[in-house]
Amino acid sequence: MYTPGATTTSQSGWDLPGYYAAQLLPEQVSTETGARLLEPGIVDPRPQKIGDILGSAFRAVRYAPMTMFGLTLVVMLVTQLIGVGIGYLVDRQATLLLPEDELGSMTSLVGWTVLISSVGVSVATIVVEMGLAYAVHEAVFARRTTPAAALRRLLSRAGAALVFSVLTGTAALVATAGTVMIAGILAGIVGDGGWWTLLVLVPALLVVLIWFGIRLMLAPCAIAIEKAGPIQAIRRSWRLTNGLFWRTFGIYLLSSVLISLAASTVSSVFSFAGMLVGLGDLGIGMIVSTTASTLVSTVLSVPLTSAVVTLLYVDARIRQEGYDLEIAEALYG
Repeated sequence: MYTPGATTTSQSGWDLPGYYAAQLLPEQVSTETGARLLEPGIVDPRPQKIGDILGSAFRAVRYAPMTMFGLTLVVMLVTQLIGVGIGYLVDRQATLLLPEDELGSMTSLVGWTVLISSVGVSVATIVVEMGLAYAVHEAVFARRTTPAAALRRLLSRAGAALVFSVLTGTAALVATAGTVMIAGILAGIVGDGGWWTLLVLVPALLVVLIWFGIRLMLAPCAIAIEKAGPIQAIRRSWRLTNGLFWRTFGIYLLSSVLISLAASTVSSVFSFAGMLVGLGDLGIGMIVSTTASTLVSTVLSVPLTSAVVTLLYVDARIRQEGYDLEIAEALYG
């Protein structure tokens, strides 16, 4: 421990005043000197390149694995079990009203289970991303987020996230319905060759939806991290992605392909194992296989995808708002 007036011998053998020796040998500094030894965050405080974002996404899930993977696993497992239970009850009620043979009943059970579980997983993904985005953002500042803290943020922002998803989903449905209606009108005017209008309208609709999707991609991060409301988050994302569309689109597309390939490879193993578990009953085997495959794929892909989107959010703030200065101040003082 450093004592005022004492001398410290450096590795070079020189006798130096204790204070200056402490500056040269920071490992000897005590809390009395006021110096801080901080753990680095998952990103460097500067504009991020594509390799930085992909690498930092994997560092984010390693930084707090119990939060990133554990929280996702618990939420998705509960969702899947509820989906299977509801699917079974719906199938039993449908069977009582419309008796079916054994094969038809099995197909109906699998169908209801997959449908309800898919809807549940979609909703659960929207909700759990609130906790994951918060955890990744905290990791940027070298702060580890416990599963309990992430769960609290998840519960507090779930309502706003769901409202945002309903708003954007409704807008997409309205745009799709409008495109179909316009195609039908044009087909009636043109006649038999009207189906050609779909070759123009459908790609145009896809382009518009992708464009809006990228411009609004950072809205969930604003909801989770800045505690913004749905409308405020839409405006926030629109400002942050201004001039960064192609960069955001390219990084997200590449990362999505890589994550999907990795997740599908691993989930296929669990899908096959699920089929073996239910080998004696084809219906049970299909349900177990589908549930296991979906669960593993989701648990692997959702944390990594959320990390990439959150890092895109951080990068956009660095480029648009000089957020790197705030990160550097928090990390290095």
